Amino acid sequence: MEDREVTVTGVKYWADKPEQLAQLLTTSRAPVISDPSGQPAQPDEIVVLTCREQWAENPRELRDALGAAMGSGRSVVVGSATATGAVAPVEDRLVFTVEEAAALLGISRSFAYEAVQRGEIPSMRIGRRILVPKAALQRFLEASGGGSC
Repeated sequence: MEDREVTVTGVKYWADKPEQLAQLLTTSRAPVISDPSGQPAQPDEIVVLTCREQWAENPRELRDALGAAMGSGRSVVVGSATATGAVAPVEDRLVFTVEEAAALLGISRSFAYEAVQRGEIPSMRIGRRILVPKAALQRFLEASGGGSC
């Protein structure tokens, strides 16, 4: 995935500046983009974005994805109970797993992972997890697969 994949550190910093990050994604081919504060990267503030060109073209979507990444460790309200790590209903979630995206698209799990690797399905990495942002999936469907990154 050479220059399609980029690691972003300092997610809290970039969540408030998605336009600047989108510009860096366009102009820089560096494999890592750090926040300029100079603070050491925290493990929970590292995101790996795949298909950097798509993210660079969609700062609103990038902001949403970074916000979801920041909130991934927070408590989530499901029904009447609050539980850390609980999963919200699909219609309320901002991101899907690759398996969930495959089910929504009506394709196999392995085909979905292959499409993510090729950059055909927009995705992001948080640690070792690969997630598909809901907004990106909706735009992908609206564009009816009009090209990969």
